[in-house]
Amino acid sequence: MGLAVLKSSVSFTLHIRCVNCLRESIKALEVPLVDDAPLDPDELMESAYLDGVRYHCQQCQGTAGQIFGMSGGVR
Repeated sequence: MGLAVLKSSVSFTLHIRCVNCLRESIKALEVPLVDDAPLDPDELMESAYLDGVRYHCQQCQGTAGQIFGMSGGVR
């Protein structure tokens, strides 16, 4: 008899461009798997979860970024 491992979070990769220096970066995001949790990039964009995500540019120290791509989620 095997044991099943249940995943407790959904992984996303955010592709972010700094609005100051235009440098592109990637940020890994783990969303807890709870009721009404976003399961795909479209649901994540529509949810309020991204409001709490902080961004900090390593190049220019800027704190404003624009998401230009997203991947991951449950398929």
